[in-house]
Amino acid sequence: MELNRQLIWKLTVIGLILLVLWRVISEPDTISRVLQYTFQLLTPVIMGIAIALLLNTVLSYMEERFSLKRYQGLLIVYVTFIGLLVISAVTLFPRIYSSVASLIEELPFYIRQLDGFVGQLNAFLQDYNETIAQTLDFKRFEERYSGWVETAVLSSVSYVSSFTMTLINFLIGIVISIYLLKDKEVFARMFKRLLYALFPVATAKTTIDIFQEMDYIFKRYIIGKSLDCLIIGVMAVIGLLIIRAPYALLLGVIIGILNFIPYVGPLLGMIPAFIITYFYDPFTAVLVLVFIFLLQQFDGLWLGPKILGDSVGITPFWVITSIIIGGSLFGLVGMFISVPVTAMIQVILSRLIDYRLSRKNLNELL
Repeated sequence: MELNRQLIWKLTVIGLILLVLWRVISEPDTISRVLQYTFQLLTPVIMGIAIALLLNTVLSYMEERFSLKRYQGLLIVYVTFIGLLVISAVTLFPRIYSSVASLIEELPFYIRQLDGFVGQLNAFLQDYNETIAQTLDFKRFEERYSGWVETAVLSSVSYVSSFTMTLINFLIGIVISIYLLKDKEVFARMFKRLLYALFPVATAKTTIDIFQEMDYIFKRYIIGKSLDCLIIGVMAVIGLLIIRAPYALLLGVIIGILNFIPYVGPLLGMIPAFIITYFYDPFTAVLVLVFIFLLQQFDGLWLGPKILGDSVGITPFWVITSIIIGGSLFGLVGMFISVPVTAMIQVILSRLIDYRLSRKNLNELL
């Protein structure tokens, strides 16, 4: 009877695996859709876990340093955390909103400027190569792109809706993080009991060690990168104000946020800053381009390594690959979280490879 039950269980698992494989092969986008839906559904929980991981270090330090009770530490940490968010929103958001509104109002000006530039390019091509000019066909540019303003307005409405949903998820995430930190010892004990109940003792210990290492990598990377982006954002705002670039605050915030994405982020921040400034003054745009390039070199060669060190321990190839995969699956959010997630996966694979090699007595040879 016991043998029949085991056979039925194995056949059921194999059947489910084959069903999933068939689904993936017949509809290649299935995994992407399932992952996106799962990610959207669990966004508040993921945010809550992330906030709890970030604030847990501060909470633990305050409890040990000042002998605070749990509710006292939670009150101080969250009042400070929410207070900093409110102060940032009150001081920065109105100015950023004003810059965005002004930018949308001046969009027709940009279109006319771009139309003039394309006209000059068309005339240049006609003078030097009639065939290329006919192939590119830049005529009637303004008619072709006359719907840009309407598209920009619709995109703005979409962004406002997305921002509202993100804000709601963030608020729910804060509530979840409070309960996680309040009973963190309970959750840790439940997790350990579950591991020891399901797996051999050695496997359970190794799993706990892996999670502790991933927790260390995640906190070190997120906190260090946040500090790095804050410094770069402030330096960008100050530099752009000195250069007298338009929308210095908005562009500085964009540069600071996108700097969170390694390698790709600095380029993404450089492009809008150059384009927006170019329509006002090409010479200033060149100064902006040179300034941002030097700022990113300073960050990549000195500031970033000084703050982060080798916090994730993965090569640039895997960093770029993870950013591409994360961006294709989850958009901009996927690009932000791809590096720490890849670092965590690397920890698991590294432990698994070491274990398998040790079983074969190949660690010393490899």
